[in-house]
Amino acid sequence: MIRRPVFIAIIISACIAASSQSAFQTIVTQGPVVAGESFQVQYVIEGLDKNDEFFAPDFKDFRFVSGPNIYAGSVPGADGPKKLKNIVYTLVANRPGKFMIPGASARLGDKLIKSENVWLEVISKADAFKKAGTDIPESNADYFLGPDEDPYAKMKRNLFMKVLVDKKVCFVGEPVMATFKLYSRLESKSDIVKNPGFYGFTVQDMISLEDRLATTETIHGKKFDVHVVRKVQLYPLQHGTFQIDAMEVQNKVEFSKSAVSKKTEQEIAEGVFPDNDIADHSNTAVYENNMSTEAVAITVKPTPPKNKPAEYNGATGNFMISALVEKNVLGKNEEGDLVITISGKGNFTQLSAPVVQWPAGIEGFEPRSKDSLDHEHSPLNGKREFRFRFVSAKPGNYILPAFSFSFFNPDSNNYKTIVTQPVNVTISNREKSTATITTEGKKKTTFNDQLKWWTAGAVSVMLMTMLLVWLKRNRSIIKKVPTVEKASAVISVAEILKRAHTFYEADDKTFYSVLRTCIWFFFTQHFELTGSKMNRFGLAEAMRKKSVDGESQKAILEILDECSTGVFTNAEDMADKKKLLQETREVLVKISDKLQE
Repeated sequence: MIRRPVFIAIIISACIAASSQSAFQTIVTQGPVVAGESFQVQYVIEGLDKNDEFFAPDFKDFRFVSGPNIYAGSVPGADGPKKLKNIVYTLVANRPGKFMIPGASARLGDKLIKSENVWLEVISKADAFKKAGTDIPESNADYFLGPDEDPYAKMKRNLFMKVLVDKKVCFVGEPVMATFKLYSRLESKSDIVKNPGFYGFTVQDMISLEDRLATTETIHGKKFDVHVVRKVQLYPLQHGTFQIDAMEVQNKVEFSKSAVSKKTEQEIAEGVFPDNDIADHSNTAVYENNMSTEAVAITVKPTPPKNKPAEYNGATGNFMISALVEKNVLGKNEEGDLVITISGKGNFTQLSAPVVQWPAGIEGFEPRSKDSLDHEHSPLNGKREFRFRFVSAKPGNYILPAFSFSFFNPDSNNYKTIVTQPVNVTISNREKSTATITTEGKKKTTFNDQLKWWTAGAVSVMLMTMLLVWLKRNRSIIKKVPTVEKASAVISVAEILKRAHTFYEADDKTFYSVLRTCIWFFFTQHFELTGSKMNRFGLAEAMRKKSVDGESQKAILEILDECSTGVFTNAEDMADKKKLLQETREVLVKISDKLQE
């Protein structure tokens, strides 16, 4: 174990070496690493600041352990010290072979750069023992199949699955944690042919097959390799009895016909093993079987009717609430932010925004929410922040009344209502010279060019507001005020997709993520989709209400599904990115034209 001070010194040395060669480098452990043991990958980049973006690659051939751990430093340069950042990931090699550590991507200003790919040799534990000159540990005797042994009975004893739930009775909104495990002492390849259904629950994944989490457990005196195939938090939506379906798996198991020294290994995948991936050899035999977990019934009780607060809306857990305004003194027509934060543990995914009763003289807008949640704990732990934008043209002292929030605590079997303190805000006579009022019902874009569009629109709104105020004060001179239609700055489809074109040469995961963000930004502009409405079902309903034709609806939903596949899976043979960009542009232009008719 490397102590922290020594480790940081090693990183600084790596940064100095990297800075003398390239502005962006990939640094990997020298020499071969052992399968099953961790190692580190470092990305050393010069000049990355908080306004730039770093895009991690997909470590699909390795198991992710931790990261990114970011260390900042500087090294001497001809023009003065150079700022460096070292972004470190810890990985585990899954199997022996030669693998490519992919380079990372970064956007520095308007420039996209990429570090180089690096090859890494991974050796088996047996080869590592040979190089060290030590004996190989005793192998698993169950790999050997005797002449009179029943292979299917042996597979049943040494290869099986379990589903473990932390409770079978719960309240509505109280999480149930379900863990699917595969236990094996055999040389096997397992293919998941059916994932379980979770009807009646909101699902929050904790561990998936891609995490490749494996441990050992002793059962009846025998050590088993235990693979966590999937671990989820299930939040029931209504009372009743609901069933967690079985997970079904097909196995191919290799046995030796003679006693040999071999440490058995298991591979688990989902629909990717070819039919001939394990073949019989002269000294081995391959057998197949199917297995599944048991279906589990979960009884969901309604929260008790006794003492239920009138404002209770389904929050279950243990929470705290706070409210504040980021600036207590604002000028006329200067935008402010009211921030209401709900923190603690519970069913955050189902929490809705509090209702704000704005005092007369203050205009409030729809909130946007931001989550900071730890998905590795059950129930979900963290906070959800609701940010309400508001503005006032009338000077004075205002009091935003206290906000209350009710929840049911399953630990104490009681309801609780928590209340914030009232919030004071003062609107002074000072007139804000440049208004930047934005409707928070529309999601802010992260594009660099958006600022100029929104500023232009905001200035127009401010000027029209000032004109109306002047006309009102001078109604004796001007008898009739013409109707002024509020201007809106709508960004063109070409401008929205410019960022996706910028990342055309980036890795697939980054490209699909950026394209998906562009598409959703288009719909936040035209359909005002925010918060929980930003999903495919909310989008489909919004398009239907706007009379978007069925062909365009189907096309854009398929493109979004394709982007999600590219972001969240390691699928290969994805569609041509250039063609996908063209199809996206065409369908968005068609929808935009329809909305402007």
